Amino acid sequence: MGNDAIDKLVQIGFSEYEAKAYVALLRENPVTGYQLSKLSGVPRSMIYEVMGKLTARGAAMTLRTGGSTKYAPVPAAEFLDQLHREHEELIGSLKDDLAALTLVPDLEYVWHIEGHDNIMAKAMEMVGQAQNRVCLALLPDTFPTLQPALEGAIQRGVRVMIYTTDNLDLPGGQVVVARMSEEALSQAGGLGLILVIDGEEVLIGEWLTATQARASWTSSPLLVFIAEHHLRTDPYLPQILALLGDRALEVIQEGDRELFARALESHIGN
Repeated sequence: MGNDAIDKLVQIGFSEYEAKAYVALLRENPVTGYQLSKLSGVPRSMIYEVMGKLTARGAAMTLRTGGSTKYAPVPAAEFLDQLHREHEELIGSLKDDLAALTLVPDLEYVWHIEGHDNIMAKAMEMVGQAQNRVCLALLPDTFPTLQPALEGAIQRGVRVMIYTTDNLDLPGGQVVVARMSEEALSQAGGLGLILVIDGEEVLIGEWLTATQARASWTSSPLLVFIAEHHLRTDPYLPQILALLGDRALEVIQEGDRELFARALESHIGN
C-alpha cells in the first residue's frame, strides 16, 4: 500500500524523497528530522531540504517544542483537496492563456479516421458533446451502437433527428423514415453514417466491407452546412416527386433526371 501511494505521489509531481517522507510522516508524527530520516529512508543529509519543500507545498507543518523542531503532516484529505483546487484553477487559467495564443488556422482541416471502432468512438464522442441538436443519417444496423449516446443527448435537452431506412425506437427523438429498395441501397454503396452536431461538426463514415471502414471529420462551416442540408432535405425528395408525378418533368432539367431517378428512387419518367 505504501509503495503504491509513493508511486502515485511521484506521478502528481512529488520527488521520490518527498513522497517517502510524506508517507512516513502520515504513519508516525510528530517526529524530528533525524527520526523521519530513519522512518522514511531519506538520507539524513537530504531530510531537512525535503521537509522544507513539503512545508512549502502545504503537505507538512513545522512544530517547535522544547527547543527542537518536529514535523507533522497536513491531513491527506485536506492536502489533496487543496491540491485538486489549485490544479483546477491552474488548468482553467492555462486554457485561457493558450486560447489567447492560438491562431485561427487559414485552412479548414479534414481529419481521416480508419476502422469501425474508431469511427463509432468519434461518433459517440460528438453526440456526447452536443448541446443543441444532433442530425444523423444512418442505416438501422448502426443504430444500436449509438443508441445510448443518443438517449443521453435527449435527456440533456438536445434535439435529435435521425434519417434512416426503417423504423427505430428512440423516445424523445425525431425519426424520419425514407424507405429504399434493395437496388437503391446497393447504389448508395457503403455509406453508413452522416452525423452533424450543433451545425458545427460533421462526420461522414463509409463501410467498405464488414471489417473495413473509413470516415472523414471536419468543422469546416461550408462542408458542415452542405452535409446538414443534404441529410435534412434528401429524405423528403422522393415523396415530393411522387406528389408531383409527371409535373416534376417540367422543373427538372433533362440532364438531371437520371440523377434523381437513381439516387432518390424518383417516380418521374415511369
